[in-house]
Amino acid sequence: QLKQQLKAKELGRLYVFHGEETFLLTHYLGQVKKLLLDPVTESFNFHRLNNENFSIEVFADAVENLPMMAEFTFVQVDDIDLFKMNEADRTKMTEILSDIPDYCTVVFTYLTTPWKPDKRLKKLWEAVDGSGEIIEFAKQDQKDLIAWVTRHFAAHKKQITSDLCAYLIDITGGTMTALSGEIDKICAYSGADHIKKTDID
Repeated sequence: QLKQQLKAKELGRLYVFHGEETFLLTHYLGQVKKLLLDPVTESFNFHRLNNENFSIEVFADAVENLPMMAEFTFVQVDDIDLFKMNEADRTKMTEILSDIPDYCTVVFTYLTTPWKPDKRLKKLWEAVDGSGEIIEFAKQDQKDLIAWVTRHFAAHKKQITSDLCAYLIDITGGTMTALSGEIDKICAYSGADHIKKTDID
């Protein structure tokens, strides 16, 4: 659904990005940012909040801020556990999330803090679930990863067998973030067109 929205250039107002596959999460976050923001006016229209600068007041201001010389604003909130906020802040957050302006897109990202919604906090949960899309970037299955690893080696003009892809996936733990760095290192190390097990080792 997110891919279709990006293709149609029609994003929603609210997203929650979480999951083990941080490579994909960061990739799609970048796509969202690219679609919404113009590099020239980005400093006015991009608001990024985290544990150091987050407060419900700052968040409310960021969401309500009108776009400057642009069509949209983008608010990115990193690793803030919505369900652990105090009651007053949760009530305010529920109000904000239920009524995000048309010009604003909010993305909550969870990279170091786990996404653990407390559905007993019914109003807040309904505001998140009803107004937004919760997207989990899960670890890819081996078949998809093998195809992805093969493509990444091909981009470096290198060839690799499926068996060696599986071996590399196994020893790196199988996240795209880890694999991406290792593929770059292997390609830099190997002078040949075909990757061998000794290159990986």
